[in-house]
Amino acid sequence: MAQRVDRKPAPGSSHDRPRRGRQVRVTAASTRRLRFTQVVLGLVLLVVAFSGGRAWEGLAGLLAQSLGFVLVVWATLWRMWSSLFIAGRKDLEIVDQGPYARCRHPLYLGSVVAAIGIGLTTRSVLVTVALPATIGAALLLAIRLEEATLAACHGDRWRHYCRRVPPLLPRLGALALPARREVDLPVFRKAFLDAASVLGLWLLVLLLDALRIQLGWPVYLQMP
Repeated sequence: MAQRVDRKPAPGSSHDRPRRGRQVRVTAASTRRLRFTQVVLGLVLLVVAFSGGRAWEGLAGLLAQSLGFVLVVWATLWRMWSSLFIAGRKDLEIVDQGPYARCRHPLYLGSVVAAIGIGLTTRSVLVTVALPATIGAALLLAIRLEEATLAACHGDRWRHYCRRVPPLLPRLGALALPARREVDLPVFRKAFLDAASVLGLWLLVLLLDALRIQLGWPVYLQMP
């Protein structure tokens, strides 16, 4: 079923300026969130490289890293699939097909699942709890800002969508997929690379953990 897109105000009109102002604030907040996430992940890599005392060792550690791999792969594929529906359309229309028929922010759900997977890969209980909690808190702030913008842009249609679809935890049920979907390839390419970079991060965590053990790097803190 074709989606109806709200008529856009004429550029430069009095109705267009508040909308552009809200979009600018969302973009600025997204940039800050990205930088914050990069700092957090950088700290995780440092912790993996220069800390000891893992809670999960031996078979338990192998199982934790295997489960982490499964979650990271799932999150990567989920984010790629979600990007097929939202790439190039964010803030322009209400996307309610595919994963967006099950939750309003499937990309953010993928990010939280990936954070759990990365945490498990470190074999540290503390990191496994702290990393998704930190990423999740940042995403909840982003959801509040983005949804306020969408409500201002789309009004009752957005509020009706919110009543039908939960924000983050997806509702169960079969998906009704469209037969065709136009994709903005340059935007999807960026989304694809962002999603694939999670796998690269998983590999880096695994490599640093192995090098720390094999090369006997100095340990500056215990991270159970």
